[in-house]
This record gives sequence, C-alpha cells and structure tokens, in this order.
Amino acid sequence: MEERYESDLAQSTRVLNDVDRALDRLSDGTYHSCEACGEPISDAALAADPTRRVCDQHAAPVPPTAPVPDMPTAD
Repeated sequence: MEERYESDLAQSTRVLNDVDRALDRLSDGTYHSCEACGEPISDAALAADPTRRVCDQHAAPVPPTAPVPDMPTAD
C-alpha cells in the first residue's frame, strides 16, 4: 500500500512540475516553441498535451499497441 502511495505521489509531483514549466513557458513567450530546435509546436499537439515541450520531430516515438485478439462469440 505504501509503495502505491509513493508511486502516486511521484506521478503527481511530475505532473505538477510539467504544469509549472508550461506556465513558465507561457509567461516568457516560448510555449509554442520546441525546446530542442525552436520550431513551432502544433496547436493540435498542445491541445492533446498542454505540457508538451517538443515538436513532433523531437517527440519520443510511441510504441505501437498490440493488436487485440478476436474474441469468440457466443452462439
């Protein structure tokens, strides 16, 4: 139970830090700019993740999801 609490606390701290960084970037005028190259981050990407700090080119690739096996139907 304590491990779960510590894990949740760590995750919450990361999220709050990400939000603080996004607010700082909003204040200093760099919110829409990639931290890696300075190119714009798309509005769609920021709408999907308002704390995003890099453009599509510098974002970590998302691994493909495993296909869901066909479920047998009840006849």
